[in-house]
Amino acid sequence: MPDSAEYPPGYPTEWEADVLLADGGVARLRPIRPDDARLLVEFYDRVSPESKFLRFFAPYPRLSRRDVIRFTNVDYIDRVALIITLGTKMIAVGRYDRVEDDEAEVAFLVEDAHQGRGIAQLLLEHLADAARERGITKFVAEVLPQNRRMAQVFVDAGYRVHKGIEDGVVLVEFPILPTNTSVGVMERREHRAESRSIRRLLTPDRMVLLGPGARVQELVIAGVRAGFRGEVIAVSTDQVEVSGVPCADSIAAIEGSIDLAVVSVPTDELGGVVIDAAHKGAHGLVVLTGTGDGEDNRTVVNLARAYGVRAVGPDALGLVNTDSEVGLNATPAPMPRAGVVGMFCQSAAIGVSLLKYARDDDLGLSSFLSTGNYADVTGNDVMQFWEDDEATQVCLLVLDSIGNPRKFSRIVRRLARRKPVIVFAPGQADRANHYGVRGGLVHAEEAAVDALFRQNGVIVAHRRQAMIDIARVVSRQPLPKGPCVQLITNSSTLARQMAATAAASGLVLKPTPVVLPSNAHATVFEAATKAALDDDQCDSVICTVVSPYPRADPVEWGLDRLARNTPKPLLYVPLDFRDPPPLRHGPDGMGQLVAFTEPGDAIRALGLATEYAGWLARDPGAVPLLDIDEAAAKRLVNRVLAGDPAGRLLTQDESAILLRAYGIELVTRTAVHTFEEAVAAAEQMGWDVVLKASAPELRARPDQAAVYRNLDDIEELRLAWQDLTKVVSVLGFDPERAIAAAAPVVQKMAKPGVALVIRCREDAAFGPIVTLGLDGLASELLGDVVHRVPPLTTVDAAGMVRGLRAAPLLFGRQGAPGVDVAAVEDLLQRAAQLADDLPQLAALTLTPCVASRSGVAVLGASIRLAPTDDHRDPMARVL
Repeated sequence: MPDSAEYPPGYPTEWEADVLLADGGVARLRPIRPDDARLLVEFYDRVSPESKFLRFFAPYPRLSRRDVIRFTNVDYIDRVALIITLGTKMIAVGRYDRVEDDEAEVAFLVEDAHQGRGIAQLLLEHLADAARERGITKFVAEVLPQNRRMAQVFVDAGYRVHKGIEDGVVLVEFPILPTNTSVGVMERREHRAESRSIRRLLTPDRMVLLGPGARVQELVIAGVRAGFRGEVIAVSTDQVEVSGVPCADSIAAIEGSIDLAVVSVPTDELGGVVIDAAHKGAHGLVVLTGTGDGEDNRTVVNLARAYGVRAVGPDALGLVNTDSEVGLNATPAPMPRAGVVGMFCQSAAIGVSLLKYARDDDLGLSSFLSTGNYADVTGNDVMQFWEDDEATQVCLLVLDSIGNPRKFSRIVRRLARRKPVIVFAPGQADRANHYGVRGGLVHAEEAAVDALFRQNGVIVAHRRQAMIDIARVVSRQPLPKGPCVQLITNSSTLARQMAATAAASGLVLKPTPVVLPSNAHATVFEAATKAALDDDQCDSVICTVVSPYPRADPVEWGLDRLARNTPKPLLYVPLDFRDPPPLRHGPDGMGQLVAFTEPGDAIRALGLATEYAGWLARDPGAVPLLDIDEAAAKRLVNRVLAGDPAGRLLTQDESAILLRAYGIELVTRTAVHTFEEAVAAAEQMGWDVVLKASAPELRARPDQAAVYRNLDDIEELRLAWQDLTKVVSVLGFDPERAIAAAAPVVQKMAKPGVALVIRCREDAAFGPIVTLGLDGLASELLGDVVHRVPPLTTVDAAGMVRGLRAAPLLFGRQGAPGVDVAAVEDLLQRAAQLADDLPQLAALTLTPCVASRSGVAVLGASIRLAPTDDHRDPMARVL
C-alpha cells in the first residue's frame, strides 16, 4: 500500500474496504491504481481462456501494454475500476465506463479459482455505490448468452433488470438506485457471509498453537481435555518442549494447510505469523497476547484482513465450541459444560469472569467467543452466526462498544424474535465509558442505548451474575405465558418481602403468597407447587424453602420432577446452610429445575424473562405507509444547503413547507412588531386568536404569564398587548424595548388540551433519536420523556405514548376527557419518518403540540439542517 502522497490524483481512499466473501473468507476491495500494472498482468495470466473469452467476446490471451495502461489509469469519475486483492495478489476486477450523463457500462472478471465466492456481487454493490456518488443512475452490460453466471449476477442483485438480445449478445440494463429489494438482497448476503465466517472459525479441522512452550503446553492440555476431534500442532517459540501433540519448528515448516492459528507472541512479531498462517490457508487467527497500543493492534487486524484471515484479538481469551463433533477449546480455560447458551465478549478479562460464572453456576454453553478490544470479529458477526446455529438457544453478550448501532438494531431484533438475547449493560454511572459515549455522561446517548435495547426485545442485565441467572432461567425453563406468579414459602416475613420485590419487578401476585408451616414436609411443598402449576390463572412459580436445621427430606427432588414435566417456569430458592443441591444434570432445556441462593435474584430474573415473553407475544406492529412527499422535502433541503453549505435554522415558512410534505400542518402564526400588525394578523385569521411571547425565556415560564387566549376583538387584543408590555417590563426588560424583547406572535387559537413536545435529533452513531414528553417542566426538569430509534412501528409509537409517567393525562384523569391518542401516534410516526428519511435533519422540535379530543395542533416548530450523506447505512457490504 503506497503512502497517501503516492496516490494518483483524485484517488478515493474512502472506497477502500475489507469485505467478506460468500463463503466467509476475507478480502480487500479498493480502487485500481497505475502501480497495479504488474498485479493486473499476473492476475490476467492466471485467468482461464474461457473466462477471458466470456469477458472480451473473443480469444484474448494477453494484455497489451496499451491495455494495461488503459485499465490501470482511470479518472475515478467517468472511468472507475475496483479490484479485489488477497494478500499480494489481485483476484478480481470490476469496472464501469460512463457512456451517457447518467448511464455507464459495467463489466467484471474474476479469477477462476475464486469464482463462486460471491465476488462479482460484491463488486457490483461497490461499483453501484461509487457510480451513484458520480451521478450515474443506470448500468448497462453486454453478456454472451452462455455466460449465464454473469447474467444471473445482475438479476440476483435485486434491481429491476431489462434484458434484450442484439447481434447474438444479451443486452442488460438496470437502474442502480437502492430499492427495498436490492437492500434486502444485500443484507441477506451479508448475513450468510458473516454467519459462515464465524462457523469456519469455530469448526477447524487443523489447529496450530504457537507461543512460549509452557503456555502452549497449557493450551494443549485445555484442548486435549476438551476432546478436540481435529489435529493439533504445537510450535514452541522458546525451544521449551511441548508434549502430547505433534510439534513443528514454525508455521511455515508445517506440511499441508491449517485452519486456525492460536498464538501468544509479542505484537511486533505478529506480522510474520499472520503471513505464515495465511500462506498455509488459515481461516482465522486467535491472538491471546494483550500487548501493544491500540494502533499496533489495529495494524495486526488490518494485516490479517488483507491476507484473507479473520483475527480474533489481540487481547482475546479465545474460542470454544462444545459440539461433540468438534470439541474446540482454543482458550487456556477449562472446557465448559455443553449446553445451549452462546457467550460473546471482547476483552480476555471479561471472558475469564464469564466462564467462571458459567462454571460456578453450572451453565452449559454451546459456544464462547472472546474477540479482543480491537476486534475484527464483532458482536454483530456472532449474532449472525447464532441466528443460524441450532445448538445455540440463548445468546449472551457483553459489549464494550456497539460498533454499528443501526446494524446491531437490525440484527438483534431479528435474532430476539427467535432466541432470547441477554446483554450486560452497566449501571448508568459506568454507561458513558462502557459504550464509548463522547464527552462523559450524555443523557441522550444513554437514552438511545436504552431505547435500542427496549425496542428490540433485548433482556438487559446490570450485573454479570444477573445475566447468568437470566440465562439459566430461559435456557432450562419455558418462558412464562403471562405475568402472574405464585410465591410459595414457609416464612411469612419472607413472603412479604418477596411480594414487594415481585411487584417492583413487574410481576402480578396470584393472589397472595402461599405460606406453609415452618416445618412443612417436602411432600407438602411439592403438593402446593403442583397445585400452583396446575392453576390456569398462574403463569410461574417460585418456591422458597427456609431450613435453619438439616432436613431429612430434601425438597428439591420433588420439585425437580415437577420442573421436568411442566410447561411453566418453576424456580427454587433453598435458604439453608447446605452446599447447593446436587440436581441431576441433563442437556440444558425445558423442565430442569433452576436453583437460586437468594429470592430477590430469582424474582428479578423471572421478571425479566416475563418481560421478554411479553415482548415476544405482542404483535410487533408494522411501519405504516404514510401519505408523504419525500421528493418535495428533499428539494427544499437541497435548496437550503446549496445556499448555506454549513447548514442553518429554517425560517417559519420553510419549516411549514417541510412539515407539510410529511402531512404535518403548522397552525398559522404571524410574528408582529406593533399593535397595528397584531390587529391585522388577527383579522386575517378571523379572530379567536392567541397573543403570546415567543422569546424562549418567556415562552418557557410555567405560569404562562405572557400568553393571552381567546381574543375576539380589537379591545381584547389591546388589553392583552398592554398587559404583555407590563409583564415583560416587570421581568426586568426596558419598557421601551419590552415588545421587541418578547418577540410576540399572533396565532389561531387551538382547542384546549394537553401540550406535548416532540423532538428528533440526529446522532452520529444511532441516526435519528425521537423523543416525546409533556411540554414544560415535566420533561425539562423531571425527565419524563421517552425515546425511540426509527423506523417506528405502530407498536413503537403506542409504546412511546403509554411510556410517559404522565400518560394518564392523555387517557383521561379524574373525570377529565382524554385526547385523540391515535392522532398523537400518527404525529410521532410522521416526525420519525421525516427524521429517518432526511439525514440532513440535524434537529427538529415541535412544541407545543396541543393534543385534544379531536386531534393534535402543532403550534410551533424549530428545524435545523446540516450537511451530511444522503444514506446513513452503506449501500455495499463492508467489514
